[in-house]
Amino acid sequence: MQTLATCALAVAVWSSAATAVGSVWSTDRVDGKPVSASPELEAVAPGLRCAAGALVTGDGQELWSRAADERRAMASITKVMTAIVVLESIKDLEEPVVVDAKAAAVGESEAGFVSGQRMTARSLLEAMLVHSANDAAAALAIHVAGSEAAFVERMNAKAEQLDARDTHFANVHGLDAPGHYTTAHDLAVIARYALSIPEFRRIVSMRSVSVPAAWGLTRYENSNKLIGSYPGATGVKTGWTDDAGYCLVASAEREGVELVAVVLGTRSENERFVEARTLLDWGFAHYRLRELVTAGTTVAAVPVEDYLDATVSAVVATSAVAPVFDVRGAIEASVAVTPGVRAPVRRGDKVGTLTILQGDTIVTQIPVVAARDVRAPAWHERVRIWAARVWRRVFGGQLRASLTIDTPAVR
Repeated sequence: MQTLATCALAVAVWSSAATAVGSVWSTDRVDGKPVSASPELEAVAPGLRCAAGALVTGDGQELWSRAADERRAMASITKVMTAIVVLESIKDLEEPVVVDAKAAAVGESEAGFVSGQRMTARSLLEAMLVHSANDAAAALAIHVAGSEAAFVERMNAKAEQLDARDTHFANVHGLDAPGHYTTAHDLAVIARYALSIPEFRRIVSMRSVSVPAAWGLTRYENSNKLIGSYPGATGVKTGWTDDAGYCLVASAEREGVELVAVVLGTRSENERFVEARTLLDWGFAHYRLRELVTAGTTVAAVPVEDYLDATVSAVVATSAVAPVFDVRGAIEASVAVTPGVRAPVRRGDKVGTLTILQGDTIVTQIPVVAARDVRAPAWHERVRIWAARVWRRVFGGQLRASLTIDTPAVR
């Protein structure tokens, strides 16, 4: 009996551990390619449990996704778009806003504002984005557009402008409602745009906010628990409703690379942060800035046509530094230079191009330049060079130096 009990306990522990570990799903894609079709991609893909998600770079490259075009409820991540419209509508964020009675009565997640209370637009934005205050969102919307419905029209117009075609808003706060939906892909687009607005970026990186609630000045911690705990975290927004589950759009920046992770539909509040950490860690491990070639690296010796045997060294003009997603394969370099140059040559004159390739994709291109000055030959030197070439044409010999190319190894 003891043995059976021990076995049963072991199975229970193993099952619990197994369900706590993420996995690769059939809808997962890495670099736009289905993971299920490639053992190599399946081996490198992150194991997650969220229902849908995406990981994109600061310039919009999608590194990983799961059901990224599936329409889903978005909960309070809605407030990212609410903030965008407010920030593009109000020039002076110290502008006073009177909390409307309808805004004060929204309910659910709120900061505790009361009807008639005067606040600055900035304070309401901070309460909305840091504490996820529904009353703040509604107060801002009514102040900007006269009604929540009119403000929602602006939100949908902005979504269309950003080409977030599978997003539609029915309210400003994110409570479940018919016709209120988005996708992981669209949320990444919207979040990236929002992060380009300095005030939005400042607010979502705040660790806490103090709000003059009805019961007195109240300090609220940022609902995004990655702020202050995950190295490089910069934002963005949490969400939860019955339809949406637990959700998070998280951004982080390290060594010149910013990533945006979208995690939708986890089963617990903490799991969304664990999933986002896993996804961001995976992104930073595989996508990072690399110095591929150092400035001054010699890549060729180019003949100077005015001389018999003279060449000028061709060097890389600047260091080739670029973000590289290692999943895409090996990095290679290709050098193309002019077959010869005419004197005078000036140091820094362009003589070719270094191209860094990853498969068929150009990662970056860097000018290749002359490493030194080469003066034009004097008249008596030209006579001597002419005579030597006549001699060599008759009796054989090289009329000018040979072009040599030394393609550098990419780091």
